[in-house]
Amino acid sequence: MPIYTQDKRNAQADVTLGLRVDRAAALVVTGTNNIFTITGGRVLLTCLLGEISVQIAATATTLQISSLRTDVTTPVATVLDIASADIQSMAPGRMFTLPDAVGSALTISTGSSAALVTKVRYVIPTGALRLVASASPATGTVKWSVWYWPIDDGAYMSAA
Repeated sequence: MPIYTQDKRNAQADVTLGLRVDRAAALVVTGTNNIFTITGGRVLLTCLLGEISVQIAATATTLQISSLRTDVTTPVATVLDIASADIQSMAPGRMFTLPDAVGSALTISTGSSAALVTKVRYVIPTGALRLVASASPATGTVKWSVWYWPIDDGAYMSAA
């Protein structure tokens, strides 16, 4: 039996990593697709975790994370300095997290082992956190989780 109740464990995770939002597993689709929405102001992104749920087909596919800022007169897309990561033929359990250095590729776990969570934080404005995929493999789904802290009063993230 665990020492702490699930409520206490969730509260500790909120204090340590931030508030958690999950997005159900979905197919990887060519182009730019919103995975999370930021509403009401800026948030501090503390962790982004993607995990392959269903084997990715043998199709050359790269993933990149970007942001769409919508709190300005003309929406502005940024790449967040996260370089592409190739996910061709990856098996279930492989995980992606934000890189340790700005401008690096997504960090990918070795096999289904543990994923690296870094201390790098990103300030994300009102808009969307997006996944940019170079191809649509015939098979393969990825589920996403994000942890964040609101910066502005009323700011929050939700699954897109």
